[in-house]
Amino acid sequence: MVSQNIEEYLETVYRFKEKGERATTTKIAKELKVSPASVSEMLQKLSNRGYLRYEPYKGVILTKKGMRIGEKILRKHRLMHKFLTSLGFPKNKVHEEACKLEHVVSEELENIIKSKVEPAKHKKGILSLIELKDEQKGIIKSVETCPHTKKRLEDLGLTPGTKIRVNKSAPLRGPIEVSVRDSKLVIGRGMAMRIFVKVIK
Repeated sequence: MVSQNIEEYLETVYRFKEKGERATTTKIAKELKVSPASVSEMLQKLSNRGYLRYEPYKGVILTKKGMRIGEKILRKHRLMHKFLTSLGFPKNKVHEEACKLEHVVSEELENIIKSKVEPAKHKKGILSLIELKDEQKGIIKSVETCPHTKKRLEDLGLTPGTKIRVNKSAPLRGPIEVSVRDSKLVIGRGMAMRIFVKVIK
């Protein structure tokens, strides 16, 4: 069984990957509020266990094993965040509480919560970008992610009301190429999952 501490590290590295940034010891230490020395020690341990490749002063690259866990924990975090918000949980405490729940919620409970929190979108014909097929078009209805990533996507022109077209979805959980505002963009699947669109012909 993977410890919560390891999950937290892999989730943090995955967050940087999703934003298109290389995770470094300094960035991870700042994000997790621990010392760089502690981060270096943990990264070496995770490297020895096959979760990532770590080169001091160069950064961290997740292996398939590490990426699978990081993506899973981040997905659960976002679902718990959305679930707690829907319950009226205090906004200033939602992130901290979601951080606790992401490590303990089972897949069975995750699926039940997901069916309660997200069905309305499908009823209205709204899908996440990764659900669109090649050459399908849509209008962006919402971007549901952290403020930093949301701002970055907005800077790329991915704002509500904007038309978007999926050109090609790479196999094996690869990125998605889209056309938006007469430009072609390549978006990681993690980001694409947080962009919801209304399909159009």
